[in-house]
Amino acid sequence: MPENISQALRREVAARAGERWEYGRLPEWALLAGCEVDHVISRKHGGRTEASNLALSCARCNRAKGTDIGSIIAETGQFSRLCNPRTDRWENHFALEGRRLAGKTAMGRVTITLLRLNDDERIVEREWMQRLDDYP
Repeated sequence: MPENISQALRREVAARAGERWEYGRLPEWALLAGCEVDHVISRKHGGRTEASNLALSCARCNRAKGTDIGSIIAETGQFSRLCNPRTDRWENHFALEGRRLAGKTAMGRVTITLLRLNDDERIVEREWMQRLDDYP
């Protein structure tokens, strides 16, 4: 977690997220690496360190995302921005198909790919949480 994010701000972001990783929706307690605060729009791209630009992200996804704000859509070669948990409704861009996440939109598909939301470990985590009746 960057030094300039206070514990109070981290608690605010986590509480707003319901203590769940906002991109994949698993509870923070179930993630081995836990969660950290992500700048949705990175500071590199002018994003500010304020609640409206911060999301609770699993550490692995935050590393995969880095400072990216989008990626190339594999099917078309066009650019799409990533899903923004502050402005985009998760349900509009993602669907749960068994244990896998499916992108309903190009933005959803790009986010799934870039953040590796369907890696084997993520599928196992979702299956485990489904068995505990705590997902989605």
